[in-house]
Amino acid sequence: MLVPAIEARGDPVNLALMLERREARTATQHCLLARFGRPLAQLTLVNPGAIKDTAQSRFVFDLGLGAMQEALSNAGHAVLGYEGSYFVTGPEMLMVVDAEPQAVKHTLMALENQHPLGRLWDVDVIDQSGISLSRRHLELPARRCLVCEQPAHDCVRSRLHPLSDLQQAVQNTIDAYHRSRHA
Repeated sequence: MLVPAIEARGDPVNLALMLERREARTATQHCLLARFGRPLAQLTLVNPGAIKDTAQSRFVFDLGLGAMQEALSNAGHAVLGYEGSYFVTGPEMLMVVDAEPQAVKHTLMALENQHPLGRLWDVDVIDQSGISLSRRHLELPARRCLVCEQPAHDCVRSRLHPLSDLQQAVQNTIDAYHRSRHA
C-alpha cells in the first residue's frame, strides 16, 4: 500500500525521470503478472506539467484509489495484491485483480466516466500476457480532452492547448468536486 508518512515533494520532473519511472513500473508489472497470473489495474493521474507530487495530486489519487477499490468490490472482483507509492513523478498503484481483464476494464471505465474526478484518473488494465486493454480494443470511445472535448490523444499529440489551459481545466475539475461536496 501507499506510504502516507512521505511528504509531497513538489519537485519538477523531467522526461528522463518520467521514462525511468515508467521502466520501473513496467518491471513491477511483469513481476506481479508472473507471481499472480491475474490481470492488473493501474492507477496514475492525468496531471499536466512538471510538478507531479503535490498534496492536491495525492488527494485526487487517494480518492481514485478508494473509488477503484469500492467499484471492484461491488462488481465482485477481489483484489489480491497491491504495489505502489507516491513518487516524485506522481502517485501510482498497481492492483492484482481476480477477474477477467475485460470485466475489470468495463468496471473501471464506468467509474472514470461517472465519478466527478474520473477524468483526472488514468486507469489502465493489463491482461495476464502484459497487454494493456485500450478503449479501442473494447470498441469504446476515446478519452476526451479536458479543455475542448475532442479526443485527448489528438490534442496531446498536436499540443493544441497551452499547458496553463490544461492545468486550469484540472483545477476547475477539482474545484467543482469540492463545491459539490460542500453544497
